Amino acid sequence: MSQHTLDELDRAILRQLEDDGRRAFREIARNLGSSEATVRARVKRLQDLNILRIVAFADPERLGDSQLALVFLTVDPARHQQVVDTLTEMPEITYVSTLLGRSDICVEVGSANNAELWAFLNQHVSTIEGVRTTETISILKVHKLRYGTPSKE
Repeated sequence: MSQHTLDELDRAILRQLEDDGRRAFREIARNLGSSEATVRARVKRLQDLNILRIVAFADPERLGDSQLALVFLTVDPARHQQVVDTLTEMPEITYVSTLLGRSDICVEVGSANNAELWAFLNQHVSTIEGVRTTETISILKVHKLRYGTPSKE
């Protein structure tokens, strides 16, 4: 993965969009003392470099018949990338990350209920070659969601 140099304006734009991904470029420009054209160009560059992706998050508590769970996996080191590749292709999984600690991989899984979650984990996740163990934690309530680094303002 190559590193791209971000200047203070890039980082400030990212912070503005982390607070509200739908914030208008005009408002960002006004907040940062820049021009709308500059903000638009910077955002496009950040998106083209795959540094910025604007997504939506649905709060599972407000959706009714749905729930989210975090699943922590330990995997054979030689099969780590294959397990990651398999997990990222599953539409039920909304998040995949590599960890440093007791677990090797963390995934977020959406399901309608515990029975559906159990079936998915046992039929699809636990059967992936290289998966040693899984630990599942059900998410009851999301109190804060912010992807990115803490603001230095």
